[in-house]
Amino acid sequence: MKNFIDFKDLKVGPHHIFVILSSLFVLFSSVSGSTSLIVLFSSFFFYISFISGKKLLKNLEFKPYKIDFKKHYLFGIFLIFIGVLFTILDLLWVRGVPLFDPVSRKFLNVLYTALSHMLPLGFAIAISSSKLSLKRIVLYSVAFSALIMLLGYRTQVILLLLSTVFSLYYSKRIKNNALVYSFLVLFIVTFGLSFLRHSVLGIGGNPITSRISLTMSVLDVIVNNFTGTYEGIIHTSIFSSYGIIPGSRFGPRTLIANSIGITGVTITPTIFGAVLMDFGILGIIPYFGIFGLLLGISQKIGECLKGAYLGVYSIMAAYFLIGIETGILDFDVIMVYLLGAILSLNGIFKGILNVKK
Repeated sequence: MKNFIDFKDLKVGPHHIFVILSSLFVLFSSVSGSTSLIVLFSSFFFYISFISGKKLLKNLEFKPYKIDFKKHYLFGIFLIFIGVLFTILDLLWVRGVPLFDPVSRKFLNVLYTALSHMLPLGFAIAISSSKLSLKRIVLYSVAFSALIMLLGYRTQVILLLLSTVFSLYYSKRIKNNALVYSFLVLFIVTFGLSFLRHSVLGIGGNPITSRISLTMSVLDVIVNNFTGTYEGIIHTSIFSSYGIIPGSRFGPRTLIANSIGITGVTITPTIFGAVLMDFGILGIIPYFGIFGLLLGISQKIGECLKGAYLGVYSIMAAYFLIGIETGILDFDVIMVYLLGAILSLNGIFKGILNVKK
């Protein structure tokens, strides 16, 4: 008799993982009941919105069309080249290795660091646009991760590995069992990087649970002590801090720290905190609703078309899961989501026109 739930036939998505991770964040922290409810409700609403996004595309008259994989692959290679080049230039600029000297990370070139982030995006697009062997992909991912690691940023290493797994999974080159093993390896890498950072900084305790406790405690302070809203100032500072639009010259995480009486450092209040500060509890619904719909639609288009569509989706999904702890408060991350939205609309439009041919 067939099992009620066949793991081999189950299609795992970021909406499943987001709910699991959100639950773990609540479980491994000592936050109030109200904070726990907000986190769990937000994750559930994202889950429903993601499924709705996938079903929305099914209801449209959409027919997959052929794309030029060679052009997409060359575009991915170009982004990899840009990412590698500016990672090396960033290391030369700081004249040190931030992985082993965290203080030197403060002197990294902002532009070089931003351009170095093209590497994970380019690699995800290259994987989704080619038939590279699994062995080569593993070797490249290890080499690129080692290079990115030197800058001292765990996020970009996890991003590259996680988006690689998604690109392979949704292009049907690995199955559920391999997906589970990949996540185990990813957890070991995350723990190892966190442990290394704690060792360099001389910090004790569990590097994973201590980070969860810290970010969730900040969220708890916001939920229980913050009144009123900033009416979008936190999120607009993503752009105003770069001088793109008028507004605060401080970045989002600096504003969050200052608002709870902390100066001299930046603070991450998980993906939920900035939304609550800017738009209140009701802001959760449109925020996670929009992200859910976008990722749900993008996944279906990526699975149908592959290429850059799948590569950019993989990066968006990875950023969203990483954002549980870091928040989605960086200019380059927002640009990736904007690119994903444009690609999704382009894919839908061309798919609808393809039906009428």
